[in-house]
Amino acid sequence: MRLISVDFQHDFVSPGGVHYRGQPCVGFVTGTVVPFVRARGIAVAEIVSDYRSPGGDDADATCVPGQWGYESAIPADLKPAAPWVKASIAPTWVRDGGGRADAVPGPARPDPTGFGTWLEAAIGPPARSGPVVIMGLVLEVCVLASLIEIGLRGYSAAVLVEGVDTYDGDQRRKLEFLDTLAGFWGPPMTWAQCAAALEG
Repeated sequence: MRLISVDFQHDFVSPGGVHYRGQPCVGFVTGTVVPFVRARGIAVAEIVSDYRSPGGDDADATCVPGQWGYESAIPADLKPAAPWVKASIAPTWVRDGGGRADAVPGPARPDPTGFGTWLEAAIGPPARSGPVVIMGLVLEVCVLASLIEIGLRGYSAAVLVEGVDTYDGDQRRKLEFLDTLAGFWGPPMTWAQCAAALEG
């Protein structure tokens, strides 16, 4: 089994972040998942965002490299490889200079081959990786897009119930979403199920 975190950056998960809404999954990931995997030497692969506009002159941009909001709340010692830096909702869209504070960002462009290569390097090929469990924000946007892209590449993917939330953090909406749309692409998995599988 492999774990992938999506957009667990300060702009999404920390008070003062542009997109922070106090979602319950944040405390669960930092307080339960992180200590559990650290104690067992389990790695967490990571997908992050760089939402600058081409040219880098957008004062309202979020997840800007070199700024606090871009930084990840997933501890560096848990990451097996450099994160994949996306430029849009779907992880297959990137930009030249993405993730680099010293680079002028280019326009978003598709790189499905690059994403597939990163997946294999970070978690292994589909036949050998085992189930891929996704956590992070936001469930109905970037988590779903990542779930779809990972599943289309032949991985068996699931969503960690306690490790994701909708943009507004509404728990009823989250469970309804997991029971309907996300179910087409990968089943919800509880932490109890995930932890048991990781222990096994």
